[in-house]
Amino acid sequence: MKRSRWWLTSCYWLLLSCQVSATGLLPQTEQPCVLVAHLNESADHVAAHGVQLPRWYDLHRRLLLLLTDTAGCHLRVVGSPWPRSLALLKQGQIDLMLTMSFTEQREQFADFIGIHYLEESVLVLHKDYLSQVHSLTDIALLPGQIGVLRDAYYGEAFAKLAQDKQIQPYLLYANSLTQKLNMLKKQRVLGMIEDKTQYLEWSQRDPMLAARYQIAFTLHRAPVYIVASRIGVSAPIRQKLHLAWQQVYGGEKHRAILAEFGWTLP
Repeated sequence: MKRSRWWLTSCYWLLLSCQVSATGLLPQTEQPCVLVAHLNESADHVAAHGVQLPRWYDLHRRLLLLLTDTAGCHLRVVGSPWPRSLALLKQGQIDLMLTMSFTEQREQFADFIGIHYLEESVLVLHKDYLSQVHSLTDIALLPGQIGVLRDAYYGEAFAKLAQDKQIQPYLLYANSLTQKLNMLKKQRVLGMIEDKTQYLEWSQRDPMLAARYQIAFTLHRAPVYIVASRIGVSAPIRQKLHLAWQQVYGGEKHRAILAEFGWTLP
């Protein structure tokens, strides 16, 4: 009889424990936070085109690691063309991207976690045509095309100009920064729209290109952001990322990474 009563009591407490756990009164096991981040180049893609992986690739990877480590998440980095990654972010198939300019359209699918860089978009042009081009509309005076990154944002003025049917034939779109640079090297274009820092990097590596192509003028200056997919990343984790970036931005670890690559905060 005592054994039977002990058995019933044990069953009762077991059922109660299951009930409490099901209603969330007991702590649940937290799912691991694993985030997939896009970088616009990959080692294999760059090697296939016979060029070096740019320094900013590793810089961006380090900044992402700083963010995710602080937020308590694991990071996996993939390389894919910018237009494809933008589409994957919308669908929630990748979680993080960098160097994203803010637009209201992008805000619908991307949560802007925090600023990580002040981008300056410049028109890099063959030196023989510098005297002819003083504004965006002057592109139509050129006897060739200008390379641009597909789905990149170079400011409102360029966005409007790119819709002009008279200007469109003068724009040649690339899917990656490496592809865009190769168009310049192979002289398929007379110039390209480029971030100033990237222009300075490849011009230092390639003096022949630097002698041939120079900055004509600046199109657009604006901060760019680390963003998270609104579909792919839950609201609580996105909040963790916001808080983590606020915690590390401008701090000792952040500045040390930038200094290692010769960068400073704006």
